[in-house]
Amino acid sequence: MLVNNDHLGVNTFVASSHGNDQCGTNGLPLTPNSIVIIGRFQYLKTIEHPNLCRYIDIRKGTHERLLVVSEYYERNLECILNEKQLLSIEQIQRWSHQILYALIYLQEKQLYARNISLKNIRLTQSDQIVKIQNYGLWHMTQYGTCVSFPIGDPYYLAPECFALDLTFKAFVKASSSPHEAEIDDPANAKSCIWSFGIILLELCLGHRLYGKQPVSVPVSASVRCLKLNVRSALDILLRQNALDQHESLKRNITQFFLPIIRKCLNVHVQDRPTFMELLQELGSKPYISPIPRSFQLTLFDGITPILDHNLDLADFKNLDSSPFRCRTIDQIYYLWKLAGGDLTAVLKSAGLIKISPSISKISKFVTDHGDVYGLQRDVNTLFDDASYKLSLKELENRFNDMPIEILHPLLEGGDPEFDKRQEELDKMIERQPLAVREHDFEYQFHRLILFERLLSSYPYQKQRLYTEARKDIPPLYRAYIWAALLDVSGNVNDVYNRIDKDNTTPTVIRQIEVDIPRCHQYDELLSSPEGHRKMKNVLKAWIASHSNLVYWQGLDSLCAPFVYLNFNNEALAYASLTAFIPKYLNNFFLKDNSLIINEYLVVFSHVIAFHHPDLSNRLETIGFIPDLYAIPWFLTVFAHVFPLNKIFHLWDMLLLGSSSFPLCIGVAILTQLKPLLLKADFNECILLFSELPEIDIERCIRDSIDIFVATPRSCTYREHASDITNYPINNDLDMDPFPFSDLKSERCPRISANDIVELNDLKAPTASLKTSKLLLIDIRSLDEYMKAALPSSINISYEKAFDNQDRIIDNRLQHILDQHRSLVKVVIGNKNHKQTVDFTNNLITNNYTRVCLLHKGIDVFKTTGMLYVPTPSDLP
Repeated sequence: MLVNNDHLGVNTFVASSHGNDQCGTNGLPLTPNSIVIIGRFQYLKTIEHPNLCRYIDIRKGTHERLLVVSEYYERNLECILNEKQLLSIEQIQRWSHQILYALIYLQEKQLYARNISLKNIRLTQSDQIVKIQNYGLWHMTQYGTCVSFPIGDPYYLAPECFALDLTFKAFVKASSSPHEAEIDDPANAKSCIWSFGIILLELCLGHRLYGKQPVSVPVSASVRCLKLNVRSALDILLRQNALDQHESLKRNITQFFLPIIRKCLNVHVQDRPTFMELLQELGSKPYISPIPRSFQLTLFDGITPILDHNLDLADFKNLDSSPFRCRTIDQIYYLWKLAGGDLTAVLKSAGLIKISPSISKISKFVTDHGDVYGLQRDVNTLFDDASYKLSLKELENRFNDMPIEILHPLLEGGDPEFDKRQEELDKMIERQPLAVREHDFEYQFHRLILFERLLSSYPYQKQRLYTEARKDIPPLYRAYIWAALLDVSGNVNDVYNRIDKDNTTPTVIRQIEVDIPRCHQYDELLSSPEGHRKMKNVLKAWIASHSNLVYWQGLDSLCAPFVYLNFNNEALAYASLTAFIPKYLNNFFLKDNSLIINEYLVVFSHVIAFHHPDLSNRLETIGFIPDLYAIPWFLTVFAHVFPLNKIFHLWDMLLLGSSSFPLCIGVAILTQLKPLLLKADFNECILLFSELPEIDIERCIRDSIDIFVATPRSCTYREHASDITNYPINNDLDMDPFPFSDLKSERCPRISANDIVELNDLKAPTASLKTSKLLLIDIRSLDEYMKAALPSSINISYEKAFDNQDRIIDNRLQHILDQHRSLVKVVIGNKNHKQTVDFTNNLITNNYTRVCLLHKGIDVFKTTGMLYVPTPSDLP
């Protein structure tokens, strides 16, 4: 929804607390009600209707206080009555139609307002459009069970609600764990019909039905209606109030509305009309369900976006210059926070949050069981449905200096103004930490605008999306950018809805139910019952749609980031997870995955030795092998190791890399821990990895990129990798499968002949050691070397290179290695593979970095024409 006016508001309430000794069926303390509310609130963010105020965000304060942000307008229908305005039949009809449209839409979404009143029906500036506010309080509080105050204005509640509430609350109180299972909504559409009838009656009367009478009056009137069991309560309600109201009803309002009001105020619930029937009686056009306008809700629904490539810079003069009018309400709120907005400060300045002295909160008596007595209730915990406007003045000031061109950047044909400003920002902020960039208002504004356009153009602007994502990803659009980077496409909802999620074995379900409550439970969303339910649904869908794979512990950790980012879109979470696993964890979830895991760990050991031979030697000496610590790393791609905020930054870069990038991340982590590991013994290493020290995630990302770039592609070759097809195995110069026993006997990685050709440019006629990126060490005998060798290679005798303690004794080899430490050292042998392995292993033992051996030996080059015959002058 686009923002036409700068209307954002916040209100607050306090969730109720559980008893000290109240636990769930699993014996653990119950989930705090505030967390339950936060989880249930997320569904309300999907509600988008022109006659409903949008819900934007919810935040948890201290002591179970919750702060709710929504679309907000100052005036409401109560203001109209207070101003004694004379309403026409047409005006009342127009508002009634809009209210009913909103209620029908909520019913389609399986929601019931339960909180309709004149006060909660807001008016836009023109007074022509009404929007219902606070309609989600009943749903988010799980039908009032999570708060200690009643939901709904008693002046508008239907009679059955008072009796129903007593029965429902008695049921909830008897339940030991009311939030562990979904509770059926005791409210229904017919209760809303009664509230609508009261509102319509008051609009006709021109004033409140009960005036300023106390709450006991409407309650007693409802009880009386129930006792008398009358068909219509209209006459009883009018008689119970002043007679002149009845007279004014006859004088001022035509008989057109009276039959409708009587039907709405029917005490017999089943006899009240439906919303659709009311629309017909009010003479409205047929109801049409609105189509969401936000591109986020339709990006992966199979609809191809229609792009206009004819917009020219000259057309900018016809665009709306208001930065608010062309931004979504979610963007406005996000930018408001970046501009220094503080919800708690707004409520404190409004006097709704007050700080009481601590001594006033001390109980007079506390039992051994923790029960408290004599503590007066804090008035701050009482419900106040007042909303307070969020001032956008500071945000508007930030926009003042921005030219209109920046608000509407061109992707096709270029936009000099936008590109120039973006380049200036990039230069200014590129050295700033990522956390700083994510909180820089102007930088994030530019990134939001750019990525909004790129996503709207997906998949046409896919390459540009990749390019920009390499800099950083704006958090607001991370879910959709990840999906784009994973090549998610088509109608994800259709695919997800066709999956039979109930076709899962009870054993797997039990394991999932055990794992989920332990997965990222520090997070408010994922620890909520709603978060558990969504995680379970996505995991069940993945298991059901991958019959050749099984559930392994760790799959829940992989699922968590996608569920968090797509909390209201299980289908996209499933699609992203389904695309992620084969790319980075191909065949990891086979029933027998031992070969895949073992291959991965051995290759990881090789990459460690390639970059940190001293660390590899130390860990091998004490027997601390990757099998003892790295399996959870790679099985969850570090989602089990790091908190979500670090995973987001790590995966932002991971999704741009190949299936081997997790290996580089693992080495980057060890790089940070290296000073500790070099001094630690086996037991100390076990303790160190049982509770991993704080890892600088930005340094980890930088190191990972450096490691990835410095490692030849073939050095991370795995037979079971998803991108194995990127290796043209029909080409003899590239990698192809070889026995796992050979892989395990080696301590360094293999390099393909293709990589040697590419890195050393062997096709060039003047290849030499001075221009080489590799140090090619040929360990064959001198006779074999003189018959055919690679250009720029040097010959070192295998027998004379090391002593019996594996120390280097060949002075020439020592000199060359020391002189070219930064080069990748490729050991080239012949068919005697053992000599090549021993030679590379000895180099690693002597702490030389970037050591690898040539895959398939010198024979791989014999048919290429790249070998030459050395002359005596080529020898030292």
